[in-house]
Amino acid sequence: MSMTRFLLATTFVFASLLAGCQPQAPGKQPGRFATVPVTGTVTLDGKPVPDATIMFFSEQLKITAYGKTDVTGQYGLTTYAPQDGAPKGHYLVCVKKSEQKIVEDSAHPALPPVTTTKNLLPKRYADFETSQLEAEVSPGQQNSFGFELHP
Repeated sequence: MSMTRFLLATTFVFASLLAGCQPQAPGKQPGRFATVPVTGTVTLDGKPVPDATIMFFSEQLKITAYGKTDVTGQYGLTTYAPQDGAPKGHYLVCVKKSEQKIVEDSAHPALPPVTTTKNLLPKRYADFETSQLEAEVSPGQQNSFGFELHP
């Protein structure tokens, strides 16, 4: 291989690698939908629900965005990157909060212990189909959704 061909090939490879390292904004990457920020609050009988997981599911896009509530019941959604929000569209929403207790230690180190799980919120809110919670995410809008849960 001549020196000119070698330099040309090396330059091409270096330029290709450099082009592949360019950062892309979340929602602008191939195979990803553009996202918009989504925030809100979850309360139960008017009181904030801390440490709950909230999930937004789009039947049309077949995608789920999720968040965790803080001590004030506030959440922000994540789809691809932390706090990036959710793609525009209609969502079914569920909220889960549970505690798990070990009731029997494992008989073998490779096996998990026996546990029980207790729902800390009314069971209907833990399923998209029974929660009756919905949201419509729209670009250019506030997209702040408060969900008041009831026993």
